[in-house]
Amino acid sequence: MAKILKATPEAIKDCKLALEHSQVIAVPTETVYGLAANALDVTAVEKIFAAKQRPFFDPLILHTNSIDKAQTFCDFNPLADQLAKYFWPGALTLILKKKAIVPNIVTANLDSVAVRYPKHPIFQRLLEELPFPLAAPSANPFGYISPTSAEHVEASLGNHIEIILDGSNSTIGIESTIVDARNPEKPKILRPGPITQEMLEDQIKLKFDANPTQKNTAEINELRGPGMLKSHYSPKTSLELSPQANLERLARGEIESGVALLFLKKPAFLQTLPESVQKDIFWLSEDGLDLHIAQNLYRQMRIIDAKAYKRILVETLPNENGLNSALIDRLTKAAHQ
Repeated sequence: MAKILKATPEAIKDCKLALEHSQVIAVPTETVYGLAANALDVTAVEKIFAAKQRPFFDPLILHTNSIDKAQTFCDFNPLADQLAKYFWPGALTLILKKKAIVPNIVTANLDSVAVRYPKHPIFQRLLEELPFPLAAPSANPFGYISPTSAEHVEASLGNHIEIILDGSNSTIGIESTIVDARNPEKPKILRPGPITQEMLEDQIKLKFDANPTQKNTAEINELRGPGMLKSHYSPKTSLELSPQANLERLARGEIESGVALLFLKKPAFLQTLPESVQKDIFWLSEDGLDLHIAQNLYRQMRIIDAKAYKRILVETLPNENGLNSALIDRLTKAAHQ
């Protein structure tokens, strides 16, 4: 069973030693917890795929702790320079042409690589101790809800790894934005995330093709980054999206047995309902702010999934503006089972 270690200097040393010996560990990031291994060690990376039961056609993200280091693994262009200088460290992953040093297993045999410079201070401290980058997909069984705490990792992968480095709850709560920056004149958002289309275009003054493959989801041979399959981030319980008015109607009427209702914001009418109904009602925020919805999304989905409901009905987002685009992406894929 995995040991959960607080991020002391001794724990960082233990993690470094494990990684140097081709082991896989769980690490905190500001987005979600990652399952990390030496990205340049094929044996170590194979253990990531084994622990997650992840298909080899799904590429991994390479994590490092400086722009200079990132440039040793991929070919930067003027657009990548701009994006990295403004948004790194942070929740932005860039797809760029890879260099020969990166093993094919990391990139699913593609000529490109996904690379990110994370912001989480504990993850940065670990990376500073290492002479190699880390491949670190989300630390959960493939296709399941991503983890945002050490306890989430322990519950789903505790029997497959030895160390979980505890960095408290992930502050963002959903995975990074992925931008295909190989063509500096035609950047593409392959996965929406915390760095929104509006933020990208406001800073770079260039039109980003928003989610070109998500609207019609990429075929396997077109996957340039993770999280692009039709079904992903899914609970074991059947999940459906439904308008707020329908959830409220069900709550005020009679919720079908075995059905949980998940609202974006705590319902104002909650206290008017009988306790027998209240127990089946959940919410993602107290105030309806997208940042708080994102922080709580996976945590609440895991809580509900553990309660043996037959179905989860989740309130649909009101629009695709800002962070809502990423939330719609995650929920739509979670519902595609």
